[in-house]
Amino acid sequence: MEKVSNAERKHIVFIGKRNVGKSSLINAFAGQQLSIVSNIPGTTTDPVRKAMELLPFGPVVLIDTAGIDDIGELGQKRIKQTSKVISLADFVLFVIDAKNTLDKIDIEYIKNIESKKIPYAFVVTKSDLGVDKNLLESLSKYSKTIILTSINNSKSIHQLKEEVIKLIPKENNIPLISDLVKKVNSWF
Repeated sequence: MEKVSNAERKHIVFIGKRNVGKSSLINAFAGQQLSIVSNIPGTTTDPVRKAMELLPFGPVVLIDTAGIDDIGELGQKRIKQTSKVISLADFVLFVIDAKNTLDKIDIEYIKNIESKKIPYAFVVTKSDLGVDKNLLESLSKYSKTIILTSINNSKSIHQLKEEVIKLIPKENNIPLISDLVKKVNSWF
């Protein structure tokens, strides 16, 4: 794999509430254990980053985050870190447990992502256990991209990767110096 700095890679950020399966999902997506998985809410404290090659797309950085519904003084610090990471994202995977419904905190984050014009998709985890139809209806009001996954089904993880490859922005539209330098005609 070619050496590409993390700054040059597309950043894919996994967000969602505590214990919706973000860490399990990012581990399955990467094909290795990056994040600690536990039934205890709040296990992921700081953003966990993994540079990898997403074929055939190219170099990316996967970022696991703390739950957006974390609690307490320490939880508020974790949420601030998550918000910083979201603002730097090239693409967000908004992870939701198949048995949950959208609530105020989810909608707040959806609107925040949309206001920043960050492309995103919903990833419904634990879909092998059944999916709440009300959840799917609620999600479809915000995005037509809803990906059902289960870490117990490698085909669903493969489909998730294929969807991300289709949806992630392909180019950096941020000029580094081209907007500062005028074109000069050359005699050569």
